[in-house]
Amino acid sequence: KFASQPFHKVRLSDVADAAGVGKGTLYTYFKSKDDLYLSVLYSGFTRLLERLRNRMTESTLNSLKTLEMAISQMVQFAYENPHLFELMRTTSLQETFGSPDWGRKRAELRSLLESIIRQGIRQEEFTDAHPDLTARFIPGLVRSVMIEPVPRVGLKTLSAHIFHFVTAAISAEKRK
Repeated sequence: KFASQPFHKVRLSDVADAAGVGKGTLYTYFKSKDDLYLSVLYSGFTRLLERLRNRMTESTLNSLKTLEMAISQMVQFAYENPHLFELMRTTSLQETFGSPDWGRKRAELRSLLESIIRQGIRQEEFTDAHPDLTARFIPGLVRSVMIEPVPRVGLKTLSAHIFHFVTAAISAEKRK
């Protein structure tokens, strides 16, 4: 419901109907509509981070391949969860609801991406004077394409293009 209409128009009774539960049941688990909304977004963002962490833990890839995998996973998550991704993209909950948890989750994603870039710098695969900024740009690239999807461009093409765009800026190879 939240993805299909503005927040102020969503009624908890509609959410309860869509979930197949009574409105009272929602209040058992959530204090308010704001709390429910935050929980949905927080849960989705947590799933994305867990997916990235799991793939990184399982991986024996170099930094270049790890960055490619992370970008691919972010794009895939956006494609698999377009409504959830749209809510995550358009919401600044830290400001709107004063939630420090939301800010921590965003910082966690940036930190994860920054750690890949810093590892690449140590391994001399990347050169980047500001890996913290680059880590902020990557989710922005995914979000920007999801705002206005490009027709006939698939998941793999989009992931590859974002990866090539980022690595063209930070590749140590071109600087040698």
